[in-house]
Amino acid sequence: MKTLLRLTLVASVIIFLSSCTRSRYDDGYYNPVVGSWVLTDAAQGGYYGWQSIYTGLENGVFNFYSSGTITYRDARNSMRGDWYMRRVSGGYYDEFGNYYNDIHDELELHLVDSYTGATMDLYFNDVGFTNNRMVTTYHNNNYVVRYRFARY
Repeated sequence: MKTLLRLTLVASVIIFLSSCTRSRYDDGYYNPVVGSWVLTDAAQGGYYGWQSIYTGLENGVFNFYSSGTITYRDARNSMRGDWYMRRVSGGYYDEFGNYYNDIHDELELHLVDSYTGATMDLYFNDVGFTNNRMVTTYHNNNYVVRYRFARY
């Protein structure tokens, strides 16, 4: 009887563990955004090509933590907040301004400066990773905005 009980328990554990699936973004090991990033380039594209833009974020460091928290620091600001990435299906523009309707990742950042109360909210329709680079884009009805980041 004890052997049957043990076998039933072992079989239950095996079935339970095999039914669990893991998202590629469940923890820092699987999530490519976790780590420190600097903004290397920002541009907006439309009918007349790409134009570089200054965002004010070029001199700071974004630290993404696997817990879903984020910090941003530059010479004048120290902000804390949350980030969230999700896989969605729908329309988006890639880093070259091409439109697709497919499965892709979206990224949201919400940061607050506890001293001044200033906030930074960024939403990207698409985020992609290649080696130590991250490219994010969003469309604002007139043009596509592209942010390129590099690991710090």
